Amino acid sequence: MERSDRIAVVGAVDERLIGDLRQLPLRPEVRAWRSLGAEGESVLRFEPTLVVVTLPDEPGEEIGALRLLRQLWPALGVVVATEAARETAAAAAAGKLGASMLVWPCGPGALAAALEHARHRSDRPRVESFLDLAHGLADEINNPLLFASGWLQLLQAMPDAPAADRRDQLQSALDGLARIAASVERLRALSHAAEGPQRRADVDLAELLREELARRPRTPGNARVVAPAGAPAVVGDREQLRSAVATLLQFADELAGAEATVSLRLDAEPGRARLRLVAHGGMLAHWRLPQSFEPYYPTRALRGQNAGLGMLLAQTVVLAHGGQAQARRLPDGGLQFDFVLPA
Repeated sequence: MERSDRIAVVGAVDERLIGDLRQLPLRPEVRAWRSLGAEGESVLRFEPTLVVVTLPDEPGEEIGALRLLRQLWPALGVVVATEAARETAAAAAAGKLGASMLVWPCGPGALAAALEHARHRSDRPRVESFLDLAHGLADEINNPLLFASGWLQLLQAMPDAPAADRRDQLQSALDGLARIAASVERLRALSHAAEGPQRRADVDLAELLREELARRPRTPGNARVVAPAGAPAVVGDREQLRSAVATLLQFADELAGAEATVSLRLDAEPGRARLRLVAHGGMLAHWRLPQSFEPYYPTRALRGQNAGLGMLLAQTVVLAHGGQAQARRLPDGGLQFDFVLPA
């Protein structure tokens, strides 16, 4: 049985934040201490995988103690939690530690995202940065796209019809613009998903998985999908959850197309539903785990397969629905992606 995360909460942390940590779908073990300097030995015995800390106005002693913990456990992830009024000072301290930042209270999914960011000690931008970029690009591209598309359609419809070769050129240009428009829509879907469910209903994930599986071309023989009946309902936005499921199926097919062996399985667990994708293959040995959910990293890692924004979209949907998304390296070298939603 997998051992749950152990999270040490240190400092004057709001009790509501501690409660939110304990209520995460993966149910980490959470314990609180007032100070690393005074209670460091007790924290050491707990052997945390993650530390969530609020720093005092003079944080020198706590920063020194956190650095010592990191020397003992190089894989330890650290999240510096702060209220908005102290964000600038906390960000400076987090920078010295190479820690993730959490401004709390926070929006949907921000807590789980900060923990995952800290788990890998990643230097990539936080998820919000990618989402802001996606929203901005969609807005910036859309107006000139509509302008160019409108003029091309006007030329195509003019009474003096152009010659056949010119018509073909116009149609090729319109087809290219349609592909750009589809990319803009993916960017918009990503930014909307970050805002959380637009509507809420009971959603049967097993049914969604079977529906999306039926819509796809034949799944490669080295990709196995298990969607048992009787999985618990998830409360959320059906179309957003559908897009996440479709993305995971596409990712599984692309991994299989790159000659990995892949399984995607939906499991019902007490109080939650878990979609787990496991992949094995020699080409995954060099996969950079902290970049698993970055835009287009899977495309580069799979050498031209079209994962694109998909994994970031799946992560964003799950986080915004109060779930968790994690990427892990297995002891045998394989990759395991878990997307867990509260049932």
